[in-house]
Amino acid sequence: MNRRTFIKTAGLSFLLPQLESLGQTPSRPVKRLFTVVNHLGFYQPALLPDQADPVLLKNLDAHQDSLKIFSGFGNPGVQLGRGHTPCVGVLSGYFNTLRRKNRISFDQQAAEFLGRETRFNALAFQAGQNLNFSQVCWDRNGLPVHQMDSPERIFNLLFGVDENHAAQKRILAEEKSILDLAYKQAGSMSKNLSRRDREKVDEYFASVRDVEKSVRKRTIWNDKEKPKTDYTLPPFSSRSVEDYLQVMLDLSLLTLETDSTRVVTLQIPFWEDFSQDNIAGNYHLFSHHSRKEETVTDLLVMENMIMRKIGNTLTAMKQKSMTGGNSLFDETSTLVTASMGNASAHTFDDLPALYVNRSVKKFQHETQKDIPICNLYLSILQELGIEMDRFGESNATLTLS
Repeated sequence: MNRRTFIKTAGLSFLLPQLESLGQTPSRPVKRLFTVVNHLGFYQPALLPDQADPVLLKNLDAHQDSLKIFSGFGNPGVQLGRGHTPCVGVLSGYFNTLRRKNRISFDQQAAEFLGRETRFNALAFQAGQNLNFSQVCWDRNGLPVHQMDSPERIFNLLFGVDENHAAQKRILAEEKSILDLAYKQAGSMSKNLSRRDREKVDEYFASVRDVEKSVRKRTIWNDKEKPKTDYTLPPFSSRSVEDYLQVMLDLSLLTLETDSTRVVTLQIPFWEDFSQDNIAGNYHLFSHHSRKEETVTDLLVMENMIMRKIGNTLTAMKQKSMTGGNSLFDETSTLVTASMGNASAHTFDDLPALYVNRSVKKFQHETQKDIPICNLYLSILQELGIEMDRFGESNATLTLS
């Protein structure tokens, strides 16, 4: 950028984004987080590299140089539930009925830092219609973050023209006025309350502040044009895990590529009944195989398809060029994990985690017996640039590269 150009644009220098054409580079590297959670886990004898035939892992051969596999993680804060209910705590480290102040899931923790510059702090998707036990994303107050399961609604949220723009602005203004009133009422009431009640009011204030920040951000972005895309939603069957997963992976990639958000979480839920070309049945029953050979065979058809789709998405990320010469893959930390270590036995420890990042120097596998999976979450949060020394049940950090 020469001196003349600098002088001419100096008055706008605080308003414009950094422009690649003028030789400017971002002040810090852009970092993104993509998390995939498979509710029913993975058949680990076909996943881990120390097993006789890790067929699931072969779907990620193209990315092995950037892949680090962890196995054996525990999740001590979710052991008090029954059936599948503890699955809700896979990303937070807490079964949601436990009385804990910090129950935020690690993706939403990342979003508080990475989501400041984007239209959405974070987006949570679900590759299947909303089924039981499928909530995995939680905000700072322990409340569920809406996991969207409609590809059409997601596409319109990202790229659609809002025909009710004026009405939406009025709603945002009304929300702001309601919040102002809530502050005023709570402030006057708290003067004559007991210490315990004042603590409750303080928690209420914290929740109101979070909503206020959200309303303020939505008000700013409401007048900004949505990104354009050539992508069109393909025909898909709502009963096909393969179709549903593919379109949700496509939308996840588009969301990151357009910088609509820098934190995306995709959950593959329960899927009790489905039908598609190569297999039909009940994914839940396949996962509860009791080591029956024919059932494990059906299960691996499903899980090979899931892992192949994830591998193809990572390949597509490498082909997406971003500002500054990096690929989308270069800028993204990808984590693939599971809510259950062994769905057949309903265990919530011995959890696997596949971490994919350009910073990984070579293919690695580490077994972390009796180590909280929150240690991994804390390590990823720190790698993303978030300064914190504890998350959930963590007690140490791990080496990621």
